[in-house]
Amino acid sequence: MKKASYEQEDTGARWNVLVTAQEGAARDLKRLVKDYGVFRWSDFRNVLLGWVSDTGVFFATLAEILEKKPFAHNWLGKAVPIDVTLPVCVDSFAQDVENQLSGLLEQLNGKSFYVRVERRGHKGQLHTHELEQELGDYLWDQLQGRDHHPTVSFKDPDVVIIVEIAGQTAGIGVIPRQLREEFSFIKLG
Repeated sequence: MKKASYEQEDTGARWNVLVTAQEGAARDLKRLVKDYGVFRWSDFRNVLLGWVSDTGVFFATLAEILEKKPFAHNWLGKAVPIDVTLPVCVDSFAQDVENQLSGLLEQLNGKSFYVRVERRGHKGQLHTHELEQELGDYLWDQLQGRDHHPTVSFKDPDVVIIVEIAGQTAGIGVIPRQLREEFSFIKLG
C-alpha cells in the first residue's frame, strides 16, 4: 500500500478501522500507521479511529510492516475493520444498531456467527453482555424470518459481528473467519 496522499480530507466522525495500542506505545503506533490513512485519537486511552481507502489493503500493509519491524508487535493491541458507524444515543442504542444490522443480514446467510460488543464509555448505561444477547437474538429472529437457518457458535464461527463503542460514536464490523486467520492482529476483545 502506498502511503496515503490525503489532503487531510474531511472524514468528520467517519471511521472504518479501529486500532488500539499497547500501554505506553500509543505515539509509536500512531507514527507507524499515520501514513496509510487519516487517524485520530478517540476520547479513550490508546484507541485510534481511522479512515483508510481500503481496509483489506491496510491490513495487508500493516502485516508487511509488522513482518519487517517485529518490534512493532509490542505497539499494536488490535486492529479491526468497521463497516458502518453511528452516533451513540444511550436510550435507543440497541434499536439503532439493529437498524444498521438489518443491512448486513445477507452476509450471515448459511453461516455460524456471534455478536461481540466492546464498550468504552457509558458505564452503567450500556451493558455489554445484555447488548450482545439482544443483538444476537435480533439477528437470529431476522434470519429465521427470512427462512434462513441461523447457527450461533462461540467457537470459531464463520462470522463475528463486532460493535465497537468509543464514547459518542460506535462502529459495526463483520469479521469473517478468513480475515481473523489471515491477520493475527484482528482480535475480538
